[in-house]
Amino acid sequence: MQTPITCRSLTDIRQAIDRIDHDIILKLAERMHYVLAASYFKPDAASIPAPERVRAMLPKRMQWAEEHQLDGTFVHDLFTQLIQWYITQQTLYWHQQHPPSQNDSAL
Repeated sequence: MQTPITCRSLTDIRQAIDRIDHDIILKLAERMHYVLAASYFKPDAASIPAPERVRAMLPKRMQWAEEHQLDGTFVHDLFTQLIQWYITQQTLYWHQQHPPSQNDSAL
C-alpha cells in the first residue's frame, strides 16, 4: 500500500482508505471473538456490562488517540458506542449459552 505522500491520484487515496477500512472491520471482528469468549468467565448476564472496566478503558483510549494526533473526545464517544454494542452482543450470546431451564420457568 502506498503512503499518503506517494499516492498519485484520488483513486490511489480511495483504494488505500478502502484497505484501511477493511482492516478496521477485520479488527472489529477479532475483538468480537474476544468479547464473546469473555462471556464464559461471566457468572451471570448482570456481570457483563462491567462499568468499572469501561470507566478504566475510556481514558486510555482517549490518551492513545491524542498520542496519534486524533481528537480524544471523538475517540471517547466512538468507543462508548462501540463498547455498548459489544456489551449488547455479549449479553445476547451469554443468554444463548445459558438458556433458562424448565425449573427456572416454574419459579
